[in-house]
Amino acid sequence: MNKISILKSIISFFLITLFFASCDKDFNTIGANIIDDNHFGFELDTLSSAVAFVQPTGVVQTNNLPINQLGVYANPVFGKTKANFVTQLTLASGSQNPAFNFDLKPEIMDVYLNIPYFSTKTSTETDGTGIYKLDSIYGDQKMNLRVYESGYHIQDYDASTNAQDAQKYYNNQDNLFNNNKIGQPLNNSEDKKQNTEFVPDPTEVKVYKRDNALEPTTDIETRLSPRMRLKLDSTYFYNKIFLASNDKLISNGSFKDYMKGLYFQIEDAPNGRLMKLNFGAGNITITYKQYAGLKPGTKDPITFDDDSDPTTPSVPQYVLKTFVINLAGNTVNLLEQTNSNDYASAISSPNPVAGDKKLNLKGGAEGSIAIIDLFGKPNELSDLKQKGWLVNEANLVFYVDKTAMASAIEPNRIYLYDLKNHRPVLDYVTDFSTNKDSKLNKVIHGGILEKEDVVGGRGIKYKIRITNHIRNLISKDSTNVRLGLAVSESILITSNAKLKNTTSPTAIDRVPLSNVLNPLGTILYGSNYPFSEKEYKYRMKLEIYYTKLN
Repeated sequence: MNKISILKSIISFFLITLFFASCDKDFNTIGANIIDDNHFGFELDTLSSAVAFVQPTGVVQTNNLPINQLGVYANPVFGKTKANFVTQLTLASGSQNPAFNFDLKPEIMDVYLNIPYFSTKTSTETDGTGIYKLDSIYGDQKMNLRVYESGYHIQDYDASTNAQDAQKYYNNQDNLFNNNKIGQPLNNSEDKKQNTEFVPDPTEVKVYKRDNALEPTTDIETRLSPRMRLKLDSTYFYNKIFLASNDKLISNGSFKDYMKGLYFQIEDAPNGRLMKLNFGAGNITITYKQYAGLKPGTKDPITFDDDSDPTTPSVPQYVLKTFVINLAGNTVNLLEQTNSNDYASAISSPNPVAGDKKLNLKGGAEGSIAIIDLFGKPNELSDLKQKGWLVNEANLVFYVDKTAMASAIEPNRIYLYDLKNHRPVLDYVTDFSTNKDSKLNKVIHGGILEKEDVVGGRGIKYKIRITNHIRNLISKDSTNVRLGLAVSESILITSNAKLKNTTSPTAIDRVPLSNVLNPLGTILYGSNYPFSEKEYKYRMKLEIYYTKLN
């Protein structure tokens, strides 16, 4: 072999070595971005210990939630939830300090309470009518809905702390508001669909234009998405608003003292329907007419003629006005939970040492979460550090008990968090993936229900990626904190709600707010399954895909 050939061989060997060294250097980063189940070339460890047990939450703080529940839902697995709601009211910017001119004879035409449903527009008819699908509604029964004036003032600050802390209200305080409701229901229409037989309607709301005499025409002025649209008592609002002294309507501070709010009450029923609503997007719109003006020097209205016939009586000229009251200020969701016997038994005796066979997770009030301990065996984590593994991916996998959940609506997502510091794990923070449905953001981190690939398929499992969390435990000596697992409403909500009492067996004093917002639950296979049991393959798993560096 000549010198040139030898030199070429050396250069080729150097370049190949450099190439593989570069591949090995970048391998960890590439592996971190895998979001499917292709783990070619990786070793898999599923024997690292992970122990999980259930933790009841008890009574929880439910004032000023971003989303609230209203109705009755009989969950066939977990029991029945009954939800009432109370809210303060504020005057819209154009309605503060009004100057009603009674010489112009103001007369209320109608009063409507409007609260949009969560809905998706699926199509549009040829005449422009929108077709919608409602979301976040559970059950299919009629609802006996009553809306009262509330006589209880919801406080901003806690008097027992000399107004140093915000006032907390809890899900079990319905009697406080029920005992202070005022008068008769305001939704007293003869149409039973407005009260005793209320059903959420997915139909688009059409508001029609009016003619000179303020009679409705067939011309559409506005199209609105589906919403709760209750006709309220006009006489009550004329007396309460139009006849109020000026000092009551001059500011929102005065108004909230004068009209303390609305109390939405659902009559209990064996079965029912429960809605999640953004009450803060709602309002009360009072539409009234008054004379367009008076003839100079008189109190007679300016009129117009219907036609040119001089014998036709003149008709007063009117203008149409609105007075808007927003559903804004302090709120309380009043949730009453009646557990099923099976669920009550399942959460009554958790096993923090060996873990539970089943993890009953339930959102809403007085629900339950799971508590997870990773690497709990003696010296397990220190031994793992000595192995020199390059962690390419790590997941917690939870299989659904499909038999137990066969008849229940399943939550679309569960949420893993640092139980000690009440915050998300690192993989949540470093996942910037988005979706047009914000509830499906952070898809790489996961926790989204994987379903059978058939129409109406049931849930199979939830998988949560915790690669960065495990890497930090192995290579950066991060603290191996306990983790919490909860049903979630929105993955973007990471704040917490206080519990009324510290719970046992683990002393926790708060739960994720997203858990409180979701009334659903799921039953997952837990960690306490020996190899000999048939359910062993469905047990909760800590999966670690790794590469041996040596």
